[in-house]
Amino acid sequence: KTIGQTAMSEKARDRVFLVGSLSILWISFLFAVQQQEVTRREISRTSEKEITVSLDASFGTVSISKGDRNKVVVAEYSHEQDDRRELEMFYEITDGRGDLEINLTDNRSHKDRRNSSISWEEIKDERDNGNERRLTALLTDAVPLSLKIGLGAGKGKFDLSGLRLKNLKVSAGASSAELQCNEPNPISCDNVTIESGVSRLSANSLSNLNFRKLKFSGGVGSYTLDFAGKLQQKAYADVEVGLGSIVVYVPKNMPTKVITEESWFSSVDVDDCFEKTRKGTYETDGFERSERTLTIKIGSGLGSIKIRCR
Repeated sequence: KTIGQTAMSEKARDRVFLVGSLSILWISFLFAVQQQEVTRREISRTSEKEITVSLDASFGTVSISKGDRNKVVVAEYSHEQDDRRELEMFYEITDGRGDLEINLTDNRSHKDRRNSSISWEEIKDERDNGNERRLTALLTDAVPLSLKIGLGAGKGKFDLSGLRLKNLKVSAGASSAELQCNEPNPISCDNVTIESGVSRLSANSLSNLNFRKLKFSGGVGSYTLDFAGKLQQKAYADVEVGLGSIVVYVPKNMPTKVITEESWFSSVDVDDCFEKTRKGTYETDGFERSERTLTIKIGSGLGSIKIRCR
């Protein structure tokens, strides 16, 4: 062959190789897409005057936010075709009160109940980290909700803006979670409980929850609590951290008192927007003259505490 023919043959082989490689990549992409399924369940609102929602997820990414007010819940579960774990939903109404359970776990103890469920066999590879499983729950804003969220190993994104929250409890284990409430809760939230284990957690615009009492318990992790928002009543927050670090933010114009438990084993750093009134007690200007105030009691085992105004 001539030099020109050889060069043309090599170019042709390169083109064939490139087309073949792209074809393999495209087939692989189509295979990956085909392996994904989305399961959708919804429950229409009828005669309930208030609803208790319990969501328990031991793995995956869980998102909660406001949805259609005429639907108690619209839930979507995205997963691989060979994922044989379970998504279960149970709902009943008694004396005008709805009771909704959403389970995304390996616990089969509820199998004997009347339910709307999607069941598979146990997944073969237990080493899977669950990042490809996503559960989205859109909740009604038409009636008061008592919301309980249990998150095991995974991620949580909880946007509570616009919901009518009567009570709230969030338990996060070995996971990371983000919580926010960008609109003032139109009803009073009697109790807010947030528990976080070996994890990272950030909670923003907490004052918009319109809570009376808030209890935060942190284990070993990094935590951020931001009390921005509209303060509608006297609010009390009890914050405890074990072997972790926590940063607490309060608005500069919010009448706030901070009570700290000083010890040799933890460090406390309070911003200069607070005035120290006695040992371990700090107040912003105008706290004693205000009717709507925030009082935060905070303590740490072997961690660090920072109180900041912004």
